Amino acid sequence: MRRRFLKWIAGSFAIGSFAALGHGWLSPSLSMAVDTANLQQTLEKGLYARLPVQFEFIAAVIFLVEQDKIPLKLVYSTFKWAQQYDKGRRYYYFEIGMRKRAARIGVEI
Repeated sequence: MRRRFLKWIAGSFAIGSFAALGHGWLSPSLSMAVDTANLQQTLEKGLYARLPVQFEFIAAVIFLVEQDKIPLKLVYSTFKWAQQYDKGRRYYYFEIGMRKRAARIGVEI
């Protein structure tokens, strides 16, 4: 019983060490990890974008994320903030918020 328990602890330690150390080698960098199709779909569906101007703005935001001019965290936090409003107004709050927050870091959308 004791031997089996010690083997279990040693195996768990080995697997945990491999997972912790291998994460840096195996995971892509932040800019490569952006799945733009998923981000685009999330923004379009979550903000209820309907007009061509709205789709163009979302595409511009995604382009700036791909160019590393706007952090992905900024986009997701603004999206999360805009979701608290009614379905018909979410996009407008998102656009205003993104423009103001991007201007603070020196980026014009």
